[in-house]
Amino acid sequence: MGFATGGRTFFLWGGCMMMHADDFRKNRYGLATGLRNGGYSDDMTLAAVAGAHKRLISSPPVAIFVHPLASDITFSRYWNYLRKQTFVLESYNSNVNWMMNRALFFVHCYCSWGYVSPFIMAFFHLAAALRFIFSSYPFNEASIRSGLMLVGRLAACTVIEVVSLWNLTRVEIKLCNALSPEESPLSFGQYNWGLVFIAMLVDNFLYPVSAIYSHFTQYIDWSGVRYHLKNGKITQIQRHRDCVIKSFEKGAKTQKLKTDILPQGPFISSIVRIILNWSQPKKFDN
Repeated sequence: MGFATGGRTFFLWGGCMMMHADDFRKNRYGLATGLRNGGYSDDMTLAAVAGAHKRLISSPPVAIFVHPLASDITFSRYWNYLRKQTFVLESYNSNVNWMMNRALFFVHCYCSWGYVSPFIMAFFHLAAALRFIFSSYPFNEASIRSGLMLVGRLAACTVIEVVSLWNLTRVEIKLCNALSPEESPLSFGQYNWGLVFIAMLVDNFLYPVSAIYSHFTQYIDWSGVRYHLKNGKITQIQRHRDCVIKSFEKGAKTQKLKTDILPQGPFISSIVRIILNWSQPKKFDN
């Protein structure tokens, strides 16, 4: 993660992390039992165990790996990804893990909507200013002027933010190209900074919505598997294959019930059975 490359940190990234094998073999600090009986997130569980026992988590600057995003991202896929990121805050296996997740929940929601709310207020200030310009209705000119001053300050802060983000991306791209000279070099031409800024607004607006939704629903669909939580732990796992089998068995029972009440005439009953078999969904149909 670009914001955790300074050495010591309290973050873990589940898709790319290493640890001592003896810690698992000897179940040191309850690592193995914490993952076996813990919640949904492996990295959050291990980070809580490390934090409770004052163990070092290091993220060296050389451990940076590029993770290219797919170009065919739809809103449903993005929403599912966002749900995964917020659902992990609902799983825990200890009091330390629960407190860490609650702190991240409230801080992230506060910062996300705190980032978006100035832009919403700026929109209303600009709408009021335009109404003042194109309307003969008397307005308080001082209030309009002060609102536009706030909008100008927000625009200046936004420019500084985008320039800082551009510089951070430039450094990370240079580092990735240096660490992977055999790969085709990355370039700034792949970035549309206008879309990046809009994506930041959308992401920070939807993150609290997803977090609140995950808190009240307590389930997530991941790669065809539905996980249900209760008291921070996985209590039920529903696989898509099981749902398909149950649906097929229900259809088979319905077909058997219809077959039992068929007329006993051999010719008519055989015709009706053929029609029923043809109309039933096949087991391997998508």
